[in-house]
Amino acid sequence: MQCPISLHLGYTSIRVSLEESVLKRLQPEPRLRDLRFAKNLDWNLLKLFNEIVEAHGITRAAALLNRKQPALSLALKRLEERLGVTLCRRGPTGFELTEEGRILADTCSVFAASVREIPARLSDIKAEVRGHLRVMLVSNLVAPALDQAIETFHQKYPAVELIVEVAAWTDVVNALIQHKVDVGISPSRVMRAELSYLPLFTEVHRPYCGRSHPMFGVEASGPSDLASESFVLTGADEGDELTEFRLQHGLGRHVAGMSNHLEEAKRLAMLGVGICFLPEGYAKPDVDSGRLWPLLAGDGVPRTGIYVVTDPNSPAQISRELFITEIREELKSAA
Repeated sequence: MQCPISLHLGYTSIRVSLEESVLKRLQPEPRLRDLRFAKNLDWNLLKLFNEIVEAHGITRAAALLNRKQPALSLALKRLEERLGVTLCRRGPTGFELTEEGRILADTCSVFAASVREIPARLSDIKAEVRGHLRVMLVSNLVAPALDQAIETFHQKYPAVELIVEVAAWTDVVNALIQHKVDVGISPSRVMRAELSYLPLFTEVHRPYCGRSHPMFGVEASGPSDLASESFVLTGADEGDELTEFRLQHGLGRHVAGMSNHLEEAKRLAMLGVGICFLPEGYAKPDVDSGRLWPLLAGDGVPRTGIYVVTDPNSPAQISRELFITEIREELKSAA
């Protein structure tokens, strides 16, 4: 039979152990505690403390900062209360840091030095970013936001070599999936789940004819007016929206010419070979000079969304991310 005293001591030991366990669970984990401290701390107090330390006292720091001495004293007191320690002593011998104060002063000194290096480090990034940026796009895009982004990107990161290729939109997507290019700019038939799409602009397509064509100077009342005319088709460069529009209205049943290169298809249209659908922005200079004529006005024409396409699963590349950032900034400015 156990002694009552032994049983009581055993019970007390178990109770104390349970209490310690509960208290330990109630205390925040060190990492969580540190995160809360950093989030709730007024960082300006650290800056003022660093100024006081560098000035060897509150009075001189107040004069250098053009601040009132009581305001700095109050800031120092707030910091000490937040940390739960005394950081310095002020008396007949002058300003003196405590051991805790010296530890914090060393930390603030490193922090202040890092802050002072920010401008230099940001300017040095121009020299640090190097390598290649491979961009593949569909031909003859007229996209001011893209042009401005390329110009700004080169000015900021001149050491990056820009490699630009032109291809049909299907080839652009395939090249991205195979990681042959870093950025693709093209229309998209289907939004693939593994790719990321940033809308760049909407490309408007209209039918145009050259000066020697019988319909030059005539404004058609609708697509049906053009159904009996001969067309120059753009083959693989033709987007789905344009193909559906042509088939819906019976356009292109009579083919006078074809080219997978948009500039050559435009040449045939300018020479009067046939009517050709062209991007409005691309045709504008020739319309303004009188070499091409738009046969359909208004909104009832095909429109194609053009996207900046990237593959998030491709190897990380800082030049690609910086280039996308420039495009986003240009789109934001144009909005």
